[in-house]
Amino acid sequence: MKKTRKRVVLACAVGFSLVAAACGDDGGSSGDTTADTTATADTTATADTTAAAVEDATVVYAAEQEYTSYNNGAADQGLFANTLVLNQLLPGPIFFNPDATNKTYEPIASSVTVTSEDPFTVEYVLNPAAVWSDGEAIDCDDFVLAWRSSNGKDGNRKDEAGAELKDEEGNPVPVWNTASTTGYELVDSVTCSEDGKTVTSVYSKIFADWKTMFGGLLPAHVVERESGVADLTAELSDADLYKVADFWNTGFVGFKPEVAVSGGPYVITEFTTGQSLTLERNPKWWGEPGKVAKIIFQQVPDATQQPAALQNGEVDVITPQPNVDLVEQIKGIEGVNLQFEAGTVFEHYDLNLKNEHLKSLKVRQAFAACIDREEIVTTLYRSVDPEAQVLNNRIFMPNSPFYKDGSGQFGKRDVALAKSLLEEDGYKLGDDGFYAKGGKKLSLRLGRRDPNPRRQQTNELAAAACKEAGIELTDDPAEDFNAVRLPAGDYDIALFAWVATVALASNNSIYLPAEQGGGQNWNAYVNDKIVDLTNQADSELDEAKRADLYNQLDQMIWDDMVTIPLTQWTELYANAGTVSGVVPNSFAGVTWNAETWTK
Repeated sequence: MKKTRKRVVLACAVGFSLVAAACGDDGGSSGDTTADTTATADTTATADTTAAAVEDATVVYAAEQEYTSYNNGAADQGLFANTLVLNQLLPGPIFFNPDATNKTYEPIASSVTVTSEDPFTVEYVLNPAAVWSDGEAIDCDDFVLAWRSSNGKDGNRKDEAGAELKDEEGNPVPVWNTASTTGYELVDSVTCSEDGKTVTSVYSKIFADWKTMFGGLLPAHVVERESGVADLTAELSDADLYKVADFWNTGFVGFKPEVAVSGGPYVITEFTTGQSLTLERNPKWWGEPGKVAKIIFQQVPDATQQPAALQNGEVDVITPQPNVDLVEQIKGIEGVNLQFEAGTVFEHYDLNLKNEHLKSLKVRQAFAACIDREEIVTTLYRSVDPEAQVLNNRIFMPNSPFYKDGSGQFGKRDVALAKSLLEEDGYKLGDDGFYAKGGKKLSLRLGRRDPNPRRQQTNELAAAACKEAGIELTDDPAEDFNAVRLPAGDYDIALFAWVATVALASNNSIYLPAEQGGGQNWNAYVNDKIVDLTNQADSELDEAKRADLYNQLDQMIWDDMVTIPLTQWTELYANAGTVSGVVPNSFAGVTWNAETWTK
């Protein structure tokens, strides 16, 4: 067995989003005051692509979570499981390597250039040969759809009388159910050349993460056909606008071959819910063809079963969350390539501010004080990675030069502090050993996806630690937790991970109010100061100054205690020795370069 370890230290600043998309940052070094005017050259060593394509070769990947939607940009559909499939389907003009270096992705764009800084303008010249798998051109209309669906300018829905519609909780219903408006809300216009192959986007101000834009394009012609609206780029009546948005919001869920067309090397050919999803070479792909004929995503939801599946030859590639028993199992398999990476993903607790107890800052602080994060890391992470440490920043990882510890008095477990905070807030300790207020016991659900042994153990450790502080915590698992309950806000405290992109601005969708671009702000957090701070940061091209602003944002979140970071993941990648080309990528996942895998 071959074993390697890779610890990533990014020179650029890195932010987080629930899903990893093909996006990036300003690419400048510390102290730069001007933006790069083109995407930089590819400088990263990638997988060997010299092996000839093998017509009948198939690589099977053990998928822990199932694909659910072709539209990863919808607020209730963005999952990393989708990213792993869509990496090979959805096109974008800029390509990002595992170390965050980037290049113009020539199969899609001939050039990407900042043509003006006042007004800030980016021009995309698209490859004339670029087409979707149904033969329709990848063109400017696809860029317009991306912009219109995510810029927030269409506002909220209205009824026939012109009154604003409300949801069950009395909140306005947006036209587009986008996860984030970040960046797109700053674009004043997207204009197209006559042939649709030159796209010009003009911003209202400089956007530091401009290279993140227009990744993972969806097919405008499919939306037009399925919605019955002939031209979504035209001025639309409310009725037609809602038809287009309705399909964008819900029409991509699941798998329909005529809808899930591909603009990449592979296309989905088969999907059996609960079993497997199959990618095959896209016959309309004009670039270098995929090395293997098929990539199958085989459902193996129980991570503890994945090493056996690898050993038995049922799967070829696995990326389970590591624990010591699982790692020892893999080490015992002959001929397996095992790789570790200290990636850009972090485990954390999200606190739902709609909960009657967690509305109180002191209760949230008491929870932060009672959990023993050091014990969690020691018990569940250091057995795999001796260098694992408690994470005290939500924006930067410990190996970043911009990492700053803002935890203060909540950096270490303090049961006495937790109790005093609760008593200051009017809670009384009951005979059962738990605090209560107004006759209601301080009992909170710890939601998580199931099965996941490590998260189950995390919740068990948290419950035992906080019981000593008079807080009752109960493990609350659900198989559909990440896909359904999390975006619906159906939890008291949620345990899950954010998956990094290479854009600091991706944090905005997590921490901004929902109506201001916080499509992934599921815990109902509102702090107007963060709105001002992110506006300032996202126009700052100096990397160090921008990092300082985002550290200020992290400090605000510590002060409001709406999320509690636990630790940075050590990621595990294992593949059969018969497969080559598997290269770790924390941003986009193992399938980022699957078109170069060989067998």
